[in-house]
Amino acid sequence: MNLFYTTNVQEGVAYLPEEEARHCMQVLRHKEGDDITFTDGKGNWYTGTILEGSKKSCLLSIRQREVLAHVLPCRLHIAIAPTKNINRIEWFLEKATEIGIHKISLIISEHSERRKVRIDRLEKVILTAMKQSLKAHLPILDQGLIPFKTFIQQEQSGQKVIAYLGEGVNGTLKENYQVGDDVCIMVGPEGGFSAREAEAAIAAGFLPVSLGKSRLRTETAGLTACHTINLLNQ
Repeated sequence: MNLFYTTNVQEGVAYLPEEEARHCMQVLRHKEGDDITFTDGKGNWYTGTILEGSKKSCLLSIRQREVLAHVLPCRLHIAIAPTKNINRIEWFLEKATEIGIHKISLIISEHSERRKVRIDRLEKVILTAMKQSLKAHLPILDQGLIPFKTFIQQEQSGQKVIAYLGEGVNGTLKENYQVGDDVCIMVGPEGGFSAREAEAAIAAGFLPVSLGKSRLRTETAGLTACHTINLLNQ
């Protein structure tokens, strides 16, 4: 099954953007009269019939709309420091989208090795993962890197935790998370957050927690946090 994506949905009809239209009409060789499935990334799952199609545009008649519940009953927000090797953070984005996540923020901390990213490229990774895993909710990606000090002062809904390797950790994420609550989890770069950053986060209301006994790479830590929250909410 192929899932397409568009935000251009109107009364009774929808239009695929050029890249989606090319994939639909030229790569998959759909033709007028074919039924396809698409989503707007906001929880709406559609079945539509192709009325007009070319490699640059595709007009659909909406036959059916279904509203799908989010995979999680809560909003999971992970703030993570991009890795030096961008492929590893792309892997995290892909897998977190497949498992289930509401929002991702990319942060810069004292030990960060990467301070520039291409948001458009990362958005494509998330979009592709959403379609491949047949989900109807497109995770939110903050537009740009956010300094650590700026991020911890931003308002967050629900619980706030920071994955930390130093002293003062109050048990594991699993032991501290309240099932069903929204949660914001901060994951640091290779080497983790500094003691100074941990103190600042705690002062801002973040609870320092462990992700387990193993020493994890950044992207593995992020995915461990994502999977833990998903599993606890099953």
